[in-house]
Amino acid sequence: MKKLTKKTSTQELEEVKKGDKIADDTGKKGEVSAIEVLQKREEKQFYYKLKGDGTILVIK
Repeated sequence: MKKLTKKTSTQELEEVKKGDKIADDTGKKGEVSAIEVLQKREEKQFYYKLKGDGTILVIK
């Protein structure tokens, strides 16, 4: 299981793919069912939709 936080490198965030098991620092965890990456000015937003319910968001 990969732990994703604000300190996780952009490269590591980009390597996450569907089917990977991930967790964040608030205790939310699950298997990735979809990924959306948005570029907004200087920041990049990584949305990881989890199977069942929930989304993990990491902003870099």
